Amino acid sequence: MALTEQNKKEDRATPSAEQSDLPAPGNAGYIELLRDNPNFRNLWFGNLVSAAGDWFNNVALLGLAVQLTGSGLAAGGVLLASTLPYFLLIPIAGPVVDRFSRKKVLIVSNLLGAILALVPLAVREAGTLWIMYLGLGLLVATAAFFQPASQALTPNVVTARQLYSANVLSSSTWAIMVMVGSGLGGVVSATFGRDVVFLLNSLSFVVSTGLIWRVKVEEKITPRSNASASYSTWGNFKAGLVYLRQHPPVMALAACKAGWGIGGGALVLLSFFSLQLFKAGDDGIGLLYAARGLGAMVGPILIRPFVGNAVARMRWAIGLAYGVQAFGYLIFAFSSQSIILVAAFGIFIGHCGGGVAWAGSSILLQQTVPDQFRGRVFAIDLGLSTLTQSFSTVLWSLALEFGFSPVGLALLAVASWFIFGLFWLYLTSLARYRPQNME
Repeated sequence: MALTEQNKKEDRATPSAEQSDLPAPGNAGYIELLRDNPNFRNLWFGNLVSAAGDWFNNVALLGLAVQLTGSGLAAGGVLLASTLPYFLLIPIAGPVVDRFSRKKVLIVSNLLGAILALVPLAVREAGTLWIMYLGLGLLVATAAFFQPASQALTPNVVTARQLYSANVLSSSTWAIMVMVGSGLGGVVSATFGRDVVFLLNSLSFVVSTGLIWRVKVEEKITPRSNASASYSTWGNFKAGLVYLRQHPPVMALAACKAGWGIGGGALVLLSFFSLQLFKAGDDGIGLLYAARGLGAMVGPILIRPFVGNAVARMRWAIGLAYGVQAFGYLIFAFSSQSIILVAAFGIFIGHCGGGVAWAGSSILLQQTVPDQFRGRVFAIDLGLSTLTQSFSTVLWSLALEFGFSPVGLALLAVASWFIFGLFWLYLTSLARYRPQNME
């Protein structure tokens, strides 16, 4: 079957955005969903535990890199290694997630992660820092398969009335663990040492594997006898690109998170502000990242009563969220003349906006992308955001290394988010923004 004919057939089987605007009768609440759906509960807790270990790990790695080198560029290296592999593996991860059992992809990714999480134990001086970067890059490579698989599997384990709450909870997993994992990671690192943090991160992957193993789900694995199975991995990836090209509104959603990454290099400033300006150590890094996670979690929850299931309102919420992100980092920029709590407040406000943009685009993608394309679309979605964040991380890190003002760099992020938010709203209004799978 020709690819375009196949896409049209798949489109006809997918609910349109107009249908998704209609509120599902009696949408499930968060507590009800976790209580009544053990499969989603295990999947969500598995993500939660794994993400907690990741953020324990990141705080310790940032502190280690800056301590051994005293350089903002070293912290940028940590952030770069924790983002760039996502983009590089898009052509492989997406087709793998759509071809094989997503549950098995999650389990294999976790088991490899448990081993790779121990690599930083070998780093003791600046000359061995490359080992940490290599280990982190490989660890993030496993996440490049884990995250799209988790996003794509979620709609397979919930009912229609549970979908919105499941999406918000899934999007909040990262936010909760940035908050809790970063905060506790800073305390544990400062109290017991970084080696304990690395061991706990490895253990988190093992626990997560046990939880995901308990998920019972009937997956729609594309049979090899299907016409699309004749494509290579690259061919399957190209099929995903063709799908996006034929559905510009969905493409706009897949590019939404990339706008956050344009100014994402400002995250380098969190460790720099804590260690160099506020002299707060790993505890301070943990506090700022905890504020980031709290904001990203609270934002999507606050807008739910105002947005509901209406696509048009969600579109406006996403665009305006970039303005909130910019405002929060404006507060952060001028906190250098105050105390770290003011900086944390600015980060909280900023990531309330960032959380809305991130969760909102994920929710709309899960509602509109067919199951057989979902893994590839989410791989592209996450890959584009990590590409822009990797690029901006390099720029912000080099700027710090060459003596540019940290405040000026924070203001640059403010401008980039504000401009992107306006551009995204303008562009999607011209396209008569309707995320649906029908021409």
